[in-house]
Parts: sequence; structure tokens; C-alpha cells
Amino acid sequence: MKNKKVHIKEPIDLIILRTIIRPFVYFKLGYRIKNKYKIKKGESVVILSNHQTDYDPIIVRLAFNRYIYTLATDNIFAKKSTARFITRLGGIPKRKGLPDLKSLISLKRLANSGGSLLIFPEGNRSYAEFQYNISGEFAKWIASLKSTIVIFNINGGFGSFPRFGTKRRKGKFTGEIKKVLKYEEYSNMSSEELQNVILENLKVFDSDSGNLYKSNKRAEYLERMFFACPKCSKANMLVSNGNYIKCNNCGLEVEYKEDLKLDSNDEEFRFKRLVEWYDFQKEWMRDLIIKDNETIFKDEKVELYLANPYSGKKLLDKGNLSVNTKEITIGNTKFNIEDIETASPVSGRTLCVTINGDNYVIRGNERFNSLKYVFLFHKLETKMKLNNTDKYYSI
Repeated sequence: MKNKKVHIKEPIDLIILRTIIRPFVYFKLGYRIKNKYKIKKGESVVILSNHQTDYDPIIVRLAFNRYIYTLATDNIFAKKSTARFITRLGGIPKRKGLPDLKSLISLKRLANSGGSLLIFPEGNRSYAEFQYNISGEFAKWIASLKSTIVIFNINGGFGSFPRFGTKRRKGKFTGEIKKVLKYEEYSNMSSEELQNVILENLKVFDSDSGNLYKSNKRAEYLERMFFACPKCSKANMLVSNGNYIKCNNCGLEVEYKEDLKLDSNDEEFRFKRLVEWYDFQKEWMRDLIIKDNETIFKDEKVELYLANPYSGKKLLDKGNLSVNTKEITIGNTKFNIEDIETASPVSGRTLCVTINGDNYVIRGNERFNSLKYVFLFHKLETKMKLNNTDKYYSI
């Protein structure tokens, strides 16, 4: 069978689109590029970047002069028209939270043909500013490409566009080339050494920058990330308003400040960073005692969609969502807990799950917390707990 042609040259319409998009990211997003990398003709470059915003695949590209292929979660390929556009932009779908040999083969073929790749090694947008583990196997695979490695840093994306929020906070938002490694510089490194270089140079924590991010709704929708109160340990009692998040059970009130730190007048609240509260919730979930068949979590007015790549997004059901030790129920639709292969929160109030090979999207109301379900599915007897491939959300 004849090999499919590899397109390395950027189509003229995408060059025009790149020119049009610059004013948008400059004025609308407030994004600035500190430096650029000129990819030489025939040079294969692997760009490794941290992942802070939904705009990252666009803004990273602006620092480079050639066509770049991007590894992306297959959830965004569900709608056919969107899938065609993303594919033309160089998008390559990958099953989220699972090893995907097909996508890795595609990437290696592109690199061997002189193509350039953009990969977000953490595989997830920054949730609470901690860094996702990157395995030595990933570093070994990167080394096998024998490409130039360019490590890119997005700074201020978490402060400007926090994953739990809906509106921009005004503050410094930049991108820069952090490190360039030619093949000759890393060819003799062990996988562990290369892994450490990648991890260290990808590490970005906006709360350490000293920059301020101004908004009068800084804490808005923090309950999309926080579901358990660290004072009374009650779940689903947290509500945000303006710059504060409050527990409706015990009255704890916490401010999310312009420097991205947490502050409270309550002496029992000791967290200063989002990640500390995030880690508390993992501990809360590990300690949670669950009785057989009891409803553990529930949410009202959710929508269930089937969203397999290139097949269109199909509404399957509407209604209440509930989970017990045996089943997950959405409206009149039920799934066995043991059949859940992956689960991940996507962009605010959306939960994506893979069940028996099919991708499903569960969309809740504006304050819907999908993270609690992901943690729960790592606790219950699911396939994702057994495989334990997604270390980002495992408890």
C-alpha cells in the first residue's frame, strides 16, 4: 500500500490565518512573545510546552515560522467540521489518559520526514499549578526522534485564564523559548537525565512570579475545582462570589488574591496555595468511607453526549447525574462503574469519560464540579483504577 503523503509546508491559508490571529492574541488576550525560534528548512523540531490555557496550541505556534503538527485530545475531534479544521491545522488525535500507539507512530513518521511537532507532555491544562509527572519512557521516545528539542514556557496563562474561571484576569501573559537542545547535546544522556532536563525547564508556577492578576471576580467558579471544605469536611457546600469562596455549612470564607494565593481570617484555614487545597481533596477522597449502593455524588440538570472522533456529537440524555459503587446514572441512561476506562475534567464544567471504547461528554451547570467524579472513579473499582495510567488525577 502506498504511504500517505506527509505535508510539511504550511498551506497559504494557514499562513494568512496566522497573520490575522496575531492582533487577537495581542489585544484580546494580552499575550506577548519574548523570543522566537526559526526552524530551518528540513529541520525536525519537537516543541515541548507547559499547558496553561485553551489558547496554547495557537499562541505557541506564533513563536515559530513553519507548519507544526500538534498532539491533541480526541475529545475535540468529535464534531466533523471542527475535526477537519483542527486536522488542517496539524492536529493529531490521542486518546486522553490512555497510551495511544497509533498517534505515537504518526508523530514519529512525521518527525522522520522532517516535520515539526508540538507536544504538551503533561497532557493536561494546569489545574492547581502543580506539575504532572513525565515518565522516563516519554523522554526515551523523544530521544528516539533525534530532533531538535525546543522547550517553551507559557507564563501568566494560569493567572490570566485559570482553568476554573470564565473571564480573563488582567496581568502579565507571555511566551518564551526556555531551552534548545540539539540531538548532539542529549544523545548521550540517559532517559532519566533527559527527563529531568525536560521537567525542570517546563516548570512554571505563576504564583511564584510576583505578578498580580486583577479582577473583581477572581474566585468566581472556584467550586469547579474545590468540592470539599477543609474546615468541616463537608462536600458540595462551597459557593464562590466575587473574590471569595465560602462554605455554606460552616461559614469558612477564603479570598483568592491578586498574587494567586489564598487568605482567610479563619485560623483553622492554613492553605496558601491552590495545590494545597487540591491535595487535601485527594486525601479526603482516599479517606472517604463508602457503603455499597449508596449515592455518593449527585448533580442536577446535566447533559450526556456521545462524542467519538469524526462521528459528530450526539445528545443521548438529559437529567440528574448520580453515582454509587455500581453504576453511574444520567437521566435514564446507566453505565457500570467497572467499565469506566478514563475520566478527565475538560474546560470548566465538562466531564469526559471513556466507557467500553466510546467517548462520552457530561456537561453540567455553571458550577458543576467534574473533578470530584474523576477522583471518585480512581477510588471505585473501575478499569481506570486498575490500569492507573493517568497519574495526574489518581488519588
